[in-house]
Amino acid sequence: MSFDLKIKNKDLVIEGGDFKKITDVEKLTQDILKIALTSVGSNPSHPWYGSYLSRSLIGSGLSTDIIYQFGQSQLQNCIENLKSLQDMQVKNFQRVSADEQIGSILNIGIDRNISDPRLFNVSIKVATKGFKISSATFTINTI
Repeated sequence: MSFDLKIKNKDLVIEGGDFKKITDVEKLTQDILKIALTSVGSNPSHPWYGSYLSRSLIGSGLSTDIIYQFGQSQLQNCIENLKSLQDMQVKNFQRVSADEQIGSILNIGIDRNISDPRLFNVSIKVATKGFKISSATFTINTI
């Protein structure tokens, strides 16, 4: 089983004087958030990693329907990239638990925030290969 360091509010979490580690569904949820919120090309070692979501929505004058469709397409692509990365890890004999592997994408939702139309609420729900659900939610600002 692999692990990652827990991130909360863009900071590493420390518990008992040591970095907090996460595994399984919690790790998958954090992996989904990281790939969805990372701009493609921002990691020089892995220029394919991330999504175009923030680039496509920030300052966009597009209609809400087009933003929904484009955003869902971008998120679908980045989640499929994450799934491919997980499949490569397994193929290369890395220990990856079934609960941290994407089995299928159940839903990708993008909704304009009712109180502030500059904000879009994003939700991603996947089923793991261990038959558990991982749900990730975040907000994108279009300013």
